[in-house]
Amino acid sequence: MKRVFSVAISLAIIVGMLFINQDVLADSYEEDFVSIRLTSPIKDKDTIRLYSEDGFKIYEKDDISDEIEILKIEQIEVTIGEEDDEIDILDMEGEILLTFNNDEDLLISSNDKDDNDKKVRVEDKYYRDYVTFKMVEDELMTINYVKLEHYLYGVVPKEMGYSFELEALKSQSIAARTYTVKNINKHDNHGYDLCDTTCCQVYGGMDVENIKTNRAVDETSGMIITYNGNPIDAVYHSSSGGYTDNVGEVWGSNLPYLVAVRDEFSDGYPNANWNLTMTNDEISARLHSRGMDIGEVVNIEILDTTTNGRVSQLKIEGTEGEEILSGNEFREILGTTELKSTLFTIKKDNVYEDEEKVYAIDGSSSTAKSVDLNDVHIIDGNLNRGSSRGFTSRFINRNGIVEFNSDIKPIESNFVIEGKGYGHGLGMSQWGAQGMAVEGYSYKDILNHYYKNVKIDTIN
Repeated sequence: MKRVFSVAISLAIIVGMLFINQDVLADSYEEDFVSIRLTSPIKDKDTIRLYSEDGFKIYEKDDISDEIEILKIEQIEVTIGEEDDEIDILDMEGEILLTFNNDEDLLISSNDKDDNDKKVRVEDKYYRDYVTFKMVEDELMTINYVKLEHYLYGVVPKEMGYSFELEALKSQSIAARTYTVKNINKHDNHGYDLCDTTCCQVYGGMDVENIKTNRAVDETSGMIITYNGNPIDAVYHSSSGGYTDNVGEVWGSNLPYLVAVRDEFSDGYPNANWNLTMTNDEISARLHSRGMDIGEVVNIEILDTTTNGRVSQLKIEGTEGEEILSGNEFREILGTTELKSTLFTIKKDNVYEDEEKVYAIDGSSSTAKSVDLNDVHIIDGNLNRGSSRGFTSRFINRNGIVEFNSDIKPIESNFVIEGKGYGHGLGMSQWGAQGMAVEGYSYKDILNHYYKNVKIDTIN
């Protein structure tokens, strides 16, 4: 895409000029756009409906100062044409209004008199500025060609939420802007810069905008986080669980500004602590769906952790083999919304048919704890330990003597996972940022707590 490429180069030049000519940057930065693939409103891969009460204007991406066509109707359809590499614009009766080639880079916007208030409804959601379309492998992709600051209006409320303190929202705005500039070419080979999902940053367009989050974007306009004059990889997550981690231990690449910090500010907020229970059958099925056929899962053992306790490697034993996985791989397999982070411990809890609960009290506590009889050992008068397996053991509970045949296999094994935090645990904790803001810290304090030895620079 000719214009997308030029935009990416333009942003790269701007970042490189941070300390060269601030006056030149002021005008050029404000006019720069990013191209965001829209997935949220899309209902059909072949046909997209657009709506505008004032009708539509069509522009060439290389020259948006003057429209090339005006369509004085409120609804149009954009669809794949009958000829190869052609895209048709139709009215609601199916009549072709305009046909353009896939390489022509045409933009569609509303016919508003105010160029700063352009918007288009894509299916059931509104987006600022322009939309454009590309065919990739017989699929019609919808792309929002939007000013960077307008893009952030639709990111900050989705990534953090307007209920957060203003200083936390400012830190989110700067982190999101930095992420955008740093990753501007992430999907360039597919014809757009970023997408609207968690793969990049969640983006909701105009419908999610809020006066408070827009204010946070406006009051930090053009600010990005830099290290040695370059934009950082400003990753962020929901909650650290008390500690962030070193990026090298989690993702393998060392970045001096993404290092472990104690994060007491995340304590007491959502997902600071959580637990998840899954059966061996559930875990086996999810492994199988990823092509890992190790039979029925019988045990999971944590092999290694990061400095601050995140699981870096674990072993899953099955009846027909075993798998060694990283903590991140295990999280992806179980589901990142269920296994909220890799900061967890795991234990096995067997369930038996007609199970009688047996409790034990050790010599240092008066609190009774439930025990798994398969793990119980018999101690004789000389304190020699013997396994209880292979014979019937008798225990006393509230109902009298209970006989337990240790050869009986459990009918189900549950794996109980106790964890902390939500997300990868690198960079800024969003709930930690909220905690700092509540305690009176500024957005600068927040960013310098989570990203070390960085500066906040302005590119406009």
